[in-house]
Amino acid sequence: MNHRLKKITATLLAVVMLLSLSCVTAFAKAGKVKTYDTVVSFGDSVAAAVSTDAYTKAHATKEAKTNYFVTVPGSYVEIVSRGVKAKKVYPLAQPGMRSEELRLLLCNDYNGDRVEDYVCNALMGYVTPGKKYKGKDPVKDYKTLRGKYQKAVKDADLVMIGIGFNDVWFSILAAAAELSETGTVSDMPELTLFKNAKKLGSMGAALAKAEEALNTVLQIAPYVPVIVEAGVEAKARYFVNYRAIIERIYELNPDVTIVAVGYFEALIPGKFDATNIMDYLAVLQPSFEAMNLYTSIRPTPYGKYIYVDTHGTETILATGEKWDPHPTEAGHKHIAKQILNALPRQ
Repeated sequence: MNHRLKKITATLLAVVMLLSLSCVTAFAKAGKVKTYDTVVSFGDSVAAAVSTDAYTKAHATKEAKTNYFVTVPGSYVEIVSRGVKAKKVYPLAQPGMRSEELRLLLCNDYNGDRVEDYVCNALMGYVTPGKKYKGKDPVKDYKTLRGKYQKAVKDADLVMIGIGFNDVWFSILAAAAELSETGTVSDMPELTLFKNAKKLGSMGAALAKAEEALNTVLQIAPYVPVIVEAGVEAKARYFVNYRAIIERIYELNPDVTIVAVGYFEALIPGKFDATNIMDYLAVLQPSFEAMNLYTSIRPTPYGKYIYVDTHGTETILATGEKWDPHPTEAGHKHIAKQILNALPRQ
């Protein structure tokens, strides 16, 4: 067989293989999505559907007055749960949650990263809806949720995880807060952010103040790489936490299917405004893409693991309504569609 014929043959074989793969893919997408009786959702404000009208309504119900963990209609968690015909749903996402706190609840041998007092104090305000946390030991009290979270994993057929945005975001805001106050950044800037939360009375107030600081420091050229570096360091800690979380889930439930919900373009505006300093936060997107790359590769050598790409999710920021990186209702539908398309068929 001459060289040209070998090349033609190789090309034809490649085409046949591609066609075969496309047929397999098409076949895999045919039929109904596999059913999962029990679905668990771990995550932050995105998974909790913060900033949607449905979130506000869901948390104004009688049930929500005694139980923060309610399923929000129209959220990707609710749409997916409906799509897989789940009989039981554990919506265990918390606004402000980082991979640190999720690891703290799932891994009994882990106690946090030196700022757990402040984070747990803030998060306790969510799990005691309508009340301000008044306890003296927030970490100890927060750990009482371990039973709830670990039981959910043991019961689960499908676990969705969308965690990590706050790992980077809080570190960036914390660095900005320290830069505006002292001109330098310590080895744990989150301490400043969470101490401010305690001083100001709420995490929301501290974050608002830190966002104002970020708006200021981004206009000072030498500070920009410092802010970016804060995100890089947080990302490295996230990698360690994420692997520990996945390993622990499989330890509790070896047969569970995990769906890793990837990151979308949360900080990229629909229309770039050169006069709006906050629009320059798009420079942080590479950090989230690095997190996507890490989570797209199964962090352990065992278990059913599916990574879902959510690029193209519509955000409130992208619609130009206000500076808010959370998904719109259409954004939640998009994420849900991506997840359902990625799940096996029966």
